[in-house]
Parts: sequence; structure tokens; C-alpha cells
Amino acid sequence: MKEKLRNMYEEGLLDTTGLLNAVAKDWITITDVIEIVGEDNALSVVMSAKLSEISKACNAVIVNGVDIKFGEENVHFNLSIEDQSNINNLFRVVELGGTEFPYQADDGTCTVYSATEIAQIYVAAQTLITGQTAYHNALKSYVNAMTDAEEIAAVQYGMDLPEPYAAALSEKMAVAQAQMEAIMQKLGGAA
Repeated sequence: MKEKLRNMYEEGLLDTTGLLNAVAKDWITITDVIEIVGEDNALSVVMSAKLSEISKACNAVIVNGVDIKFGEENVHFNLSIEDQSNINNLFRVVELGGTEFPYQADDGTCTVYSATEIAQIYVAAQTLITGQTAYHNALKSYVNAMTDAEEIAAVQYGMDLPEPYAAALSEKMAVAQAQMEAIMQKLGGAA
């Protein structure tokens, strides 16, 4: 497969996007792409692919959502853009003084949640979104600072960040956590 793709690339029938799609389909590896495009082009191609990969991974984690324990029951909430909007609107009801409101978790059951439970849903969603977005941005900064295509290719979403990226992420998450705790205190719940 690699030789066929190399020939197509050399003949102008396939561009770097096509090669990266072949990597996504596990037809070839990033190392194969570097070999095909040559060392001079490898850094920008691999960096572009890695940034796209980590962005997709971040989004997938967020959309997958959160589990929240209410009493003995674990309830799962997806966090697609629509779900995020619905949860934000649900929280707005609480901000405006609502004491309870119906909402449907992923199991399809519509449940009337208390203001505290709605705040818990909101805080859990925002904590996941903020954490993943901040991690993604830190990882993206790390990748953008790299100068070796093979090292970039080795970066994986979810890996431990090196310093100073890890410290900066921890600082941001401490601020976010403090704000989520303040929201829950204001509403009379625990974060």
C-alpha cells in the first residue's frame, strides 16, 4: 500500500491530505508519510496531522460526556453542542430562581431535577469541557513548539504534559475548580 500511495503522491494524484487520510485508515504510518513526502516537508505535514488528531480526540472526549451520581444511581449525560446548550439553558433556569426542572439524560428517561442537581450537572459538564479544552490547548502549544516530526508523531492525546505545560494547565484548572466550587456554594450544593 505504501508504494502505491508513494507513486500516487509523486504523480500528483494524491496530496498530503490524502496521505494523512491513509494514516487515519491505518493503511500507512506517519513514518511512512515522512518517507514519502521527504524530510523537508515532513514537519509541517506531521504537525498538521497531529494538531487535527488531538483536536478530534478532545472533541470526542467532551461529546462522550459525563457520569454523575445522584444517590445510588449513575446518570450519563452526553455533551454534544446541542446537549451543552440544553444544560446551559437548564442552569439558566436555576440562575433565574427555578427550583426544579425536567431534563432527559442519555438513558431516555425524563427526570425532574432539583436546582442543586441541575447545578451538579452544569458543574460536571463545565469541568469536563474546561479540563479537556485547557489540556488540548496546552498539548497543542507543546506540539507547536516541537521541531522533530517523529517526536510530534509520538504525541498522544491524554499523555502527561511536560513542564512548563503541566504547571500552566494545573494553574488554570485550579482557577476553574475554585469558580465551580463558588457556584455550588452560592447555590447551596457541594462541588
